[in-house]
Amino acid sequence: MYENERFLRISDTASGFTDHRLKKQYFALFDWYKRNLEYEMFLASNKLRYKINQGEVYEIDFGRNVGSELNERHYAVVLHHSDVEAQNIVVVPLTTKIHFSYGEAIDLGYLPEVKTTEKSYAKISQIRTVDKARIYLRPIIHTEDNKPCRHTYGPVTKLTADQFRLVIEGLNKLLNNQL
Repeated sequence: MYENERFLRISDTASGFTDHRLKKQYFALFDWYKRNLEYEMFLASNKLRYKINQGEVYEIDFGRNVGSELNERHYAVVLHHSDVEAQNIVVVPLTTKIHFSYGEAIDLGYLPEVKTTEKSYAKISQIRTVDKARIYLRPIIHTEDNKPCRHTYGPVTKLTADQFRLVIEGLNKLLNNQL
């Protein structure tokens, strides 16, 4: 039996579930598996070679996770420079929906270029290492003195020095159990 036939046979069994919550979890698991397979296939034939700088904000696919861990697509701020050869980056996820438990949310205010009318908060307790393949790169159009447009890729925005300092101070408090 081929792997894809086996996968289809297994996924068909989900149609027999009567418990809606269990069925939803079952399909979420298959979605997670499919995404991971797509990333692995992409990385097998592509080498991501670009530099990412500290303080830049990107849209990241955090995937399917467990419990209260961050899921799906969120903006995130890069904590350290990542050179061209590095495959991973360390990020702090950003959110607009915040519960002020344990002081883990750092108010960054309104971020330019982020598609929301609400304030953004850095979720310092959810620091993550992610592969560059999880980054949604957006094209940026450059024009120079009537020359044709060229597309490059870059961050959604970049934190100001004061905003990034707030994130670092929050991380220091978290690591020193001062929250």
